[in-house]
Amino acid sequence: MSLDTEKKAKNPLWFILILLAIGAIVGMLVSFGIAVGVDKTSDDKFCTVCHTMQPMADAYLLDSHGGNNPRGTKAKCVECHLPHDSLAGYLVEKAKTGFHDFRVQNFGDLKSIDWEAKRKHAKNFVYDSGCMTCHTNLREATMSDPKGFIAHKEYFEKRTDKKCVECHENVGHHILGDYITK
Repeated sequence: MSLDTEKKAKNPLWFILILLAIGAIVGMLVSFGIAVGVDKTSDDKFCTVCHTMQPMADAYLLDSHGGNNPRGTKAKCVECHLPHDSLAGYLVEKAKTGFHDFRVQNFGDLKSIDWEAKRKHAKNFVYDSGCMTCHTNLREATMSDPKGFIAHKEYFEKRTDKKCVECHENVGHHILGDYITK
């Protein structure tokens, strides 16, 4: 070992810098892996791997949010079914929902699920923050459209506790009831 290399090896600052560099590289790789994993588990292809979700997938693909619109744009499942208020809230709810769905799909009584009854509680699993992520211009658009303004005035003035999905009952899954009963 040369004298210069021996000095670097004994220098604690040099050792700390190497550890920090390795930590940064590992941190970036882990972060990238998590980001890819979150993205790959966010769309209808992943969410409908479970056959119990097939009616929802079929109805979603017929809806404007599922790509049945002139531009062919699609909203991912998580854009409606996860909160967008904070990254932490989004990731926590994604994990909770994923574990719940995995448990029910693999260990639950799938035939006992009453999907029609669940639809009555859509406000509990469709988040306004998701709606407003895409429909950012809704408030301004309703101001120039009297019909739209009247329909959304109480919502934007925070004089109602209603969620978007309570008025827009079939949003995201066109004629879902027809698919559930099949």
